[in-house]
Order: sequence, then structure tokens, then C-alpha cells
Amino acid sequence: MRAAGPARGEHRDTLSNIQCLRFVAALLVVLFHAGAYLPYGGHQRGALFEAAALTGFGGVDIFFVISGFIMAWTTRQASGAGDAQRFLRRRVARIYSGYWPFCLIYLAAFWFTGPARLEGVDMAGSFSLWPTPVGELLISVSWTLVFEMYFYVLFALLIAIMGRRREALLPALFCAFLAWTAYSVFVRGAYTPAAFEQMSKYEVYWASPYLLQFLAGALAAQWLHTRRAGPAWPYLALGLLLWVAAGYLNAAVFDGGLTRGDRVPWRVLIFGAPALVLLIGLVRLEFAGVVIAPRWSVLLGGASYALYLSHPVLLYLAQRLGGLNRSLTGSTDLVAQGAYLLLVVLIVLLSTAHYRAIERPLHRLFRRLLRTDTHHSGGG
Repeated sequence: MRAAGPARGEHRDTLSNIQCLRFVAALLVVLFHAGAYLPYGGHQRGALFEAAALTGFGGVDIFFVISGFIMAWTTRQASGAGDAQRFLRRRVARIYSGYWPFCLIYLAAFWFTGPARLEGVDMAGSFSLWPTPVGELLISVSWTLVFEMYFYVLFALLIAIMGRRREALLPALFCAFLAWTAYSVFVRGAYTPAAFEQMSKYEVYWASPYLLQFLAGALAAQWLHTRRAGPAWPYLALGLLLWVAAGYLNAAVFDGGLTRGDRVPWRVLIFGAPALVLLIGLVRLEFAGVVIAPRWSVLLGGASYALYLSHPVLLYLAQRLGGLNRSLTGSTDLVAQGAYLLLVVLIVLLSTAHYRAIERPLHRLFRRLLRTDTHHSGGG
């Protein structure tokens, strides 16, 4: 860690600690998916991958909270249709410049190794990130990007219509979604397994409890703008404690099944709360001048998008082309776990190289094409 820079409570333009949290979130998801391959090879997961099996998917919940925070934090002065358009163009440039190259990589990988995997894929929905059932997406983990795009559009509308008055609206919007979620769970019974199977794909996305995590992150940004000075370490300690408790609840109460769609409301609460508390602690820590490995945080946080999108296909190719589990037949559990841990390290390195060599230049190109740096003044 580095203790330097602004005084306590002073605003910083670059929140390096958020980048660190973003990388940790992506790494958790990678460990979650990598560990799932071990039992198929007849090996035990071990302590690390077992913990990831119970909590690693929560990296997505961290992503959602971070997204809401960043949107509110970076657009506090934005107001009117012009600023809303500029915000949306910037987000479109960021999402699709990093996403479309991986769509092509997945297409090539599946075409050459198992074309049957492309049957039933909704290509239009996959490439556009329109609400699409997870089983019909080319990249399975891209369901989270559908939520991202929806919330970007929603936030752009708030900037255009409400201007800076949206800060007063966000708490009401959070309460409205919370009330709808409670009504859906306890009155409509929409989140029983049978009812969830019948739920419209549009309701799955557009009225999802996950939106509470985006809104909570946005509310945290508003709160921290006026309360920059304050404790940081207690928030971090509490966040870690809540994260461990979330894993325990997943195992003891939900039998490890919080990833199921019909359990989303409980997941949003159980993993969203520690994600929010950890984010507050890390931002407060940076306001106090304590930055976690700033250069590495910025680099790995930037590469987290590539890491998130690349790891499913790299894990798939490790089995399909590399025959990883076959090569580990007869190995001890410890050897197999070590092999998968090395594979995770390799995936991080490849993703970082992709980020530097391909994603960053493409992002700059998209921003030029979409003229994201053109200033717009908006009223309201």
C-alpha cells in the first residue's frame, strides 16, 4: 500500500482502490468457474476452490455495485440531454469495444472445436446485448452486460430528464425497486422455482432485484461525496466478515445454490451488502491517502473486463484442446488444484496482454468514432 497524495477527505479523480476491487471481483468469478472443473476430473476442490464455489460468483455482485458507484461518481455534474448522450456514447464505446472481439473469439473457438455449441445461440441478442435467456447467449457470462447496458440507458434518461435533481430521485427509485422485489417474492410468488421458469425474459432483466445493487452503489457515491472523511478500516473489516457470513449462509441455508435464478432476491441481499460495505471502505481508505498498489491496481483493474470475458473460453479450450483433466488422471488432489491455480494465473496474464495490446487501442478507436470527448452542455 502507498500512503501519499491528497489529504483526508480530498477528492481524487482516479479511484485506484476501486480498480483493485474490480480485479478481485473478476478473479473471484474465475476461481469459481475454474474450480467447477476439478470434480469432473475426480478431484477435490480443496480449501481455496471450495471457498470460491461458495462465494466466487459474488464477484458479479461486486461488479454491479461498482458500476452504480462509478456512474454516479463520474456524472455528478452532468445534466441535460447533451450530457446524457455523451455519457451513453462513452459507455457504449467501453462495453462493445471490449466485448465484440471476444464474441469473434468465442465464435471461432466453438466453430472449430464443437459447432454443436452454436446451436440455439441467439446471435443478434448476443452481439447486441439485448435481453436474452442465458442459455441462448454466445458468451454465457455476458448476461451481466445486459444488465449493465440497461442501467446505463436508465441512468442516461435520469441525466437527461432530471438533471442534477436525480440525486433526490435515486433514493425513491431504490425504495420503489425494493418494494417491487418484496411484492414479487412475498405476494406474487414470482421467485419460486416453478414461477421463475415462466417469468418473461424482460422481467428477468428489467425488473430484476440486481438493479438494487446498481442503485445502492449510486447512493453510496452520493453519500461519499459529502462524507469523504471518516473510518475506513472498520468498513473493510465488516465487509470481509459479511462476505464470510455470505458464504456460510450459501452453504448452510441454500445448500450452495444461491446462483439459481429463483434465489436472486436473497443473493442480492446476502452478497450485495458486503460488496457495498467493502466499496465504501476502500473509497474511504483512498480519501485518507492509502492506495493499494496503485500501478498494479490500475493495470489489473483495467484488465478485469478482459479477464471476465476471456476465462470461460480459455477454461473450455484447456479441456477441449489441452485435455487438462485427462492429463491429471491419477494425480493427487493437491497436484490437480495446483495445476488449476497455475491455469488461473495464465488466464490473468493472457487477459492483461489482451487488454494492453487489443482492448485499449480498440477502446480509443471507438471513442474517436463515437466522438465521446465532444463536450455537450445541457440544462435542467
